Amino acid sequence: MRKKKRKYEIAVISKGAYARTLRIYVPKKADRAIIMHDGQNVFYDGDSSFGKSWRAIDVLGASGVKNTAVIGIDSTNTRDDDYMPFPSELGAYGVTSGGGKADEYVDYIETKVIPYLDGRFGFKFYGMLGSSAGALATLYFASRRNARVKAYGMFSTPLFVSSKAFDGFFETARFDETAYYAIYAGGSESVGEVTDPELSARIPDFFVNDALAVTNAVRASGAKKLWLSVENESVHDETSWRLPEKRFMTEFSKL
Repeated sequence: MRKKKRKYEIAVISKGAYARTLRIYVPKKADRAIIMHDGQNVFYDGDSSFGKSWRAIDVLGASGVKNTAVIGIDSTNTRDDDYMPFPSELGAYGVTSGGGKADEYVDYIETKVIPYLDGRFGFKFYGMLGSSAGALATLYFASRRNARVKAYGMFSTPLFVSSKAFDGFFETARFDETAYYAIYAGGSESVGEVTDPELSARIPDFFVNDALAVTNAVRASGAKKLWLSVENESVHDETSWRLPEKRFMTEFSKL
């Protein structure tokens, strides 16, 4: 079977030895862009390691959005370190997935990716969208209050992986009160890394409670443009994230 032609282009952007692959989709009328993590999962099911993707191009089309580009930054085998601001606190349950090096990743986006995109495309501003550990990276980036980024989508944000550290983080973190925030959780979520039966049974409630915690944190900073959605039957994968993705893209296109 002939492989479907991809509608994005590839660019490898480096900051010293730190390099990541970008998948870049820019419609002709695009004057703004959404940066998404786990770039392999952004556009096509066939690119994804799990056979499921955000189908971002299809979602843009279904939304009628024509002014928005999508930039996927591929993850690597250092994904947990890149995306998780703090080390995992679930070692007692066998979840020892690293974390704690997100500063390098968000610095890379701020100092290399956004300037590169500015220079090539002259976008007015950006949004950022991530799920699971990618939502942690988005949350951490949002605390930087970068003036070039006007919207943040945080879907299925697993604060519980580093709950004590995030409690401390929220005591001092402040978020841009003028930005737009979209927070989402599924009521039937689970994660494959967690095999302990007791912990697994609590995971759905964790995701919902963590969505509330993120919402409260951005609201405490004075944010007025935000929405929270909890879908009881939704699970932890891109098929569930596509619906809130559509809403996020639609609202972002109106900013």
